[in-house]
Amino acid sequence: MEEKEYLQLLDRLYNKLPEKVQKQGIQALPNLIILNIGATTIIRNFKEYCDRLRREDKLCMKYLLKELGVAGSEEANGQLVIQGRFSSSVINALMDRFIKVYVRCSTCGSVDTILVKKDRNVWYISCLACGAQTSVKPI
Repeated sequence: MEEKEYLQLLDRLYNKLPEKVQKQGIQALPNLIILNIGATTIIRNFKEYCDRLRREDKLCMKYLLKELGVAGSEEANGQLVIQGRFSSSVINALMDRFIKVYVRCSTCGSVDTILVKKDRNVWYISCLACGAQTSVKPI
């Protein structure tokens, strides 16, 4: 078989393949709305963001405040108030790391997961897409 003939057959094959469909995942997450007011940083849509991740607000808040090394509190309207002035790039980088460690399935890469606490010190990410369970260290 000649190279030209081979390439024509290969092109024909690729044209018949279905297009890849992008999975819904991180793209579906809203952008964090971060405001710096005086010496405080406010994340306005913190509760909505945590709900999309299927994680408790308190857990996300605990992780973020521990990584930043500051105090903070969640307001009744779903905002997170952090004591200290932090740039949006720092907050987004920390939340990306949280997603990588505590949300994303290490087997299939899906963010369609739940966090299961078996014992006090044993936590698992349970993937709703592929059924895999991966242990993670507690926050």
